[in-house]
Amino acid sequence: METKSPPKVSPNNPCPFLRSLVAEGLLSDRTATIGDATRAIEQVAATGQGSPELPALAIRLIALLANGLGPATILDNGLHGVKLNKLRNGPFDKKGAGSRILDAKGKVNEEELARLKEFASPKTKPNGVKELGLDAEELKVMMDANYERAAGHRRVIDRQLMNGEWPILLEVMGIDGKDGRYLSLREVGALFRKRELPARMRRQLKR
Repeated sequence: METKSPPKVSPNNPCPFLRSLVAEGLLSDRTATIGDATRAIEQVAATGQGSPELPALAIRLIALLANGLGPATILDNGLHGVKLNKLRNGPFDKKGAGSRILDAKGKVNEEELARLKEFASPKTKPNGVKELGLDAEELKVMMDANYERAAGHRRVIDRQLMNGEWPILLEVMGIDGKDGRYLSLREVGALFRKRELPARMRRQLKR
């Protein structure tokens, strides 16, 4: 029986969450209408623990602006959809002021991925199993450190853009541990390396 290859993901899509949606076949690597992108993101978010809800209006606004801030680009996105293979160098691309885990070719920098351990601490899952993870405060410390090390080639807005990434990932992919919600470093690693959502979320998507 022939195994179907997963969809390819463009290196010009630097968002690990959106890359996983393309790899899962939920969004096109090329163009996705604003409505389709919003529905796919909401659908996946709802499979997270606690069924988190993301504001549809904010998703639509980000999709409209994702490829550029010029009136013609915004109009084109509104009429024809957001181009996920053309997000790099767009208005939300921090160009090295972020985690630096994905390079310009879409390859994972293992040293940067391993660096997350510097900010993580042991977390306890509901079943008592311990694992390394990042809670909201640790994510803030990590984002502040990323911004500080980018001194000399950062924009003021870059720190604000980070608030729309890791904290949202915590809301969508977070695990409700015994001491609060956290991101599992194991699941974050799979998201970057394999473009895979957590197995618990994929199971719900297939229902």
